[in-house]
Amino acid sequence: MSLRAIIEETNWVSTYPDQNGGEIDTADVLVSIIDTDTGQYTNGNNCVVTYQVNTDGFSSTETVTVPGQSVKIYSGVVRESHYSPQGDPISSTYTTFSIVSLQPGDGPPPTNPAVCDLKINYVNVDKPESAVGAADAQITINASSSYGPIQYSNNFGTSWQLSPTFTGLSGGLAQPSVKDSNPLGCTAQTAITIPTTSGLLIDDPSVNLGGGHISRWNAAFNPIVFTYQRKDFGIISITQDNEKGYAKIAVNTALLDPQTAKYKVAAGNKVYVNAGAYQGVYVVDKAGNNNEITITTPFNGNAAGYININSMRPYYNVITRITYQDKLTGRQNTITATNRPNNEGIIKADLSNFLQSLLRPVDNSDFTLSNFRDDNLSASYQIEYAEHYDDGTTDGFTSPFTALPYPFYVMYAAKQLGERYGGNLAAYVPFKAMSNPALLARWVTDFAEPAYSNGYPFDIGFIYSEDLLGLQLYAELTLLDINRNPLAGGKQTSYLLNEDGSWLLNEDGSSFIIADQTQVNTPLAAQLGLNRLRINGSFPREAFYMNLALKYNDEQNIPHTVTQTQTIRIDDAVDDNSVYLRWIGLSGSWEYYRFVFNQELSLDVQNAVIIKNFVSDWENQEGIEQVISKTAGQKMKVMAADLSVNDIKGLQSIKYSPKVQMLVNKNPVKWQTIVINTATYAEYETRNGRAPFSVTFNMPSINIQTQ
Repeated sequence: MSLRAIIEETNWVSTYPDQNGGEIDTADVLVSIIDTDTGQYTNGNNCVVTYQVNTDGFSSTETVTVPGQSVKIYSGVVRESHYSPQGDPISSTYTTFSIVSLQPGDGPPPTNPAVCDLKINYVNVDKPESAVGAADAQITINASSSYGPIQYSNNFGTSWQLSPTFTGLSGGLAQPSVKDSNPLGCTAQTAITIPTTSGLLIDDPSVNLGGGHISRWNAAFNPIVFTYQRKDFGIISITQDNEKGYAKIAVNTALLDPQTAKYKVAAGNKVYVNAGAYQGVYVVDKAGNNNEITITTPFNGNAAGYININSMRPYYNVITRITYQDKLTGRQNTITATNRPNNEGIIKADLSNFLQSLLRPVDNSDFTLSNFRDDNLSASYQIEYAEHYDDGTTDGFTSPFTALPYPFYVMYAAKQLGERYGGNLAAYVPFKAMSNPALLARWVTDFAEPAYSNGYPFDIGFIYSEDLLGLQLYAELTLLDINRNPLAGGKQTSYLLNEDGSWLLNEDGSSFIIADQTQVNTPLAAQLGLNRLRINGSFPREAFYMNLALKYNDEQNIPHTVTQTQTIRIDDAVDDNSVYLRWIGLSGSWEYYRFVFNQELSLDVQNAVIIKNFVSDWENQEGIEQVISKTAGQKMKVMAADLSVNDIKGLQSIKYSPKVQMLVNKNPVKWQTIVINTATYAEYETRNGRAPFSVTFNMPSINIQTQ
């Protein structure tokens, strides 16, 4: 076995005698013995080490016998400097130690040592746990003793190992132990907190409804915020500093830079502490003992928690990585957002602006499927996050990304002030085995009772949530009479479906009828996202309303309802020059309404550009002025009389919807985009409860000849 002697400085304490940059560093200086074959500490077996002490150019040569693993050769000031108020150096003293030679010893250390000098200098968290349950944290114990080898344990001494590094650890409290070869049976123990990186995420835009039902569906036009809490290092304990009575914090990392032999935290630095009575930003008084920070606040008892230190993690930020499906290319893409913390370490990443770009106010439905998945108005995305700070390298330090195990969803919706669940769409998300009837999912519509017109394309939105996958979901439709009772003896048509969910058609293109009944169950394809249930068919005169609900049957064929019962009014107004409009409502799906009152049309011609011609022949010239361009377009004012307040409230969103269209052809279905005029509208008087409704919109501009 080949031995090598090294100089080690431990138990550093730095004091600052003035405010001009002066510093006094004290430390214990050890001669330690290393086995060159293993790189580990080993017994010197009474080897003789010659070393040199140099103080400001004056050197002396000393020898020491090392019976065990190490021996202390000096304790006191190793560096001292003083500066004037102008910053000029006044004096400085430096003491350095170097090894000259090592002479092998003549036997093992004495069998009757006087004292135990085993101690744990510090424990470094090499890697925090990357996620709850990941059990991939790593720590390294730094301990010293004159009697090696030192053995290490991380399970209260149940098992021991020679390596000071432990891997595969879980986050939380850890209590590493050490023991040496001293016949006195010396042991030492300490406690540290291993952080869990996923603890970085403290809030997301999901809503917990209880019973394991969590909604991760959000309105794109409300803030969608992921909130993180920065936690740089764990606090092991807080004790009282003997010098000034300040609080002295022991952290679970080394504060001494091994390359510069300087502390990474200096007097005057600010740190954020979250531990018991210590809450807020504090000024550092001093650092010492390799892992202790004294803050300028009176000691107020012991506590555990965490501390954020900008000088050790400068320019700290959190990177949020979003993985999504590009609607236009069909490829999976990623984009990142970088967010900085406030002075308490809180980081808020609002992703709503980007997530809006995943949605488009367009429609690809041809109104042939029983339930159409609208991936223009809804989308899913995955979230990963990582910490980043400047560690002096070119790219800085970035921790491994932590992926959330579940996707999030966004819809083309905008929720209003005072609405329950804020920007989350929990009220619209269906869950299986929902025991609370009050939490059954709402249908995605702005109307209290949408209106269906026979022969016109119509659908109503609902969310097919991830919780429903694997269930045989179906829509139950029940016809009602004018008193809202189930229709007795009336007829309602059910149609046969193809395997892809489309209607099976006769040769003439009509739907193939398989049953006439007052209640029908329509199976729905399992399509995660916003779905639109198509309502189609000519209902009997006796039917004035219909009830809709989504259900599934369990293994015992017992039906369970996952949505609220939605009533739809069957519009019986005469189809006389009707104007049929649809628009994207605030709730995030298409709304429909047929206007059957007398409609006004007008022609709007404006923006004429006129030039004046020079007249050279007053007798024969055609004119002085000439039109070279103008714009023209038709306007239509649609009106409805004697509407209920509920209908008017449902129609309100047509006036500010980003997308409004008018039906121009029923078969095949064809829509034309129109522009609603901006104005201040008189809606209704609250006492009357009914009022007329009107809105004016511009038809597409007329293409005219211009010069």
